[in-house]
Amino acid sequence: MLKTTVTAAALAALLAMPVFAQQTAPPKQGFLQSQGAGDWRGSKLIGASVYGPDNSSIGEISDVLIGSDGNIRAVVVGVGGFLGLADKDVAMPFQALRIRSGAAAGTIDKITVSYSKDDLKTAPRFAYDETAKPHTTGLGGGSTAPTAPTKPPQ
Repeated sequence: MLKTTVTAAALAALLAMPVFAQQTAPPKQGFLQSQGAGDWRGSKLIGASVYGPDNSSIGEISDVLIGSDGNIRAVVVGVGGFLGLADKDVAMPFQALRIRSGAAAGTIDKITVSYSKDDLKTAPRFAYDETAKPHTTGLGGGSTAPTAPTKPPQ
């Protein structure tokens, strides 16, 4: 019985070796292991208030536009509204944002831009591309295509 237990333990340890080897292997080139000091998470940008040069709130970031090259092209800000409802969306170049870090790592204290409320009143309204073809997420999310309504059972 002792021989069987020792053999089983040795076999289990031998089979587990590749798993341990995989865990200690260096990451593949191109994969990140942590957020960099100057990196901002999209989840922290979306919903953040944006302030103008006179320190008044001009709107909130509602979306982030990423170009086909992988770089952030712009942020969409709902501006000119009343009681939290945006009058229109304006896409501002990401480089126009001045983001001040918060006290905790990865947090945002304040986002400011040099655009005044008057600048934004005359800025062109941003329109999303509604002609984009539906796609699948590739992560089990299924198609984003609208589905036809189903008939109730008779």
